[in-house]
Amino acid sequence: MMKKFIKRGLIAVAPLALSIGILYWLFAFLEQLVGPPMRALMGKYYIPGMGIVASVILLFFIGVLLNTWLISHITNLFERLFKRIPIFNSLYKMVKNVTHFFQASPDEESQQVVEVIIGEYTLVGFITRQSFSEFPDMDQERVAVFLPMSYQIGGYTVFLPRSKVKPINLKIEDALQYSLIAWARKPEDS
Repeated sequence: MMKKFIKRGLIAVAPLALSIGILYWLFAFLEQLVGPPMRALMGKYYIPGMGIVASVILLFFIGVLLNTWLISHITNLFERLFKRIPIFNSLYKMVKNVTHFFQASPDEESQQVVEVIIGEYTLVGFITRQSFSEFPDMDQERVAVFLPMSYQIGGYTVFLPRSKVKPINLKIEDALQYSLIAWARKPEDS
């Protein structure tokens, strides 16, 4: 009986504790990174936490600067240089591709939650590519669908005829949450 209550307590506290832990780690990292230069600049006027505020402001201005032509070209130059470093190149490409997947606007046709029927099984996936025009040898009537595995350990990308996929009226974020918990229950509301 005691195990049951401990388990229920752990299940109740774990999401909150992990969320707080991740935010604490992020804020501590930003404070350690930006705090010392801020402390050196501001001296006795420095208040703990200013490093976090400065980081957010800095990220905003970096985003603004990256939208300018000159900075965009300089960034591309450094990107090409960094791509020549073997291990860094692989890691950088992987992270960049993942962030680009989630960066696209949700109303884009290429990002769509779909139902896929393979044999007797119905799977839920995400259309990741609608057109293969840059690959002339591929069947142009196919779409790329990513079928995630539970707990986001991995997944499969399958190329299916358009007729084999059926759109589902579900946001990508919701479908990812459902996949994460193996559709066992409705995810917590955001």
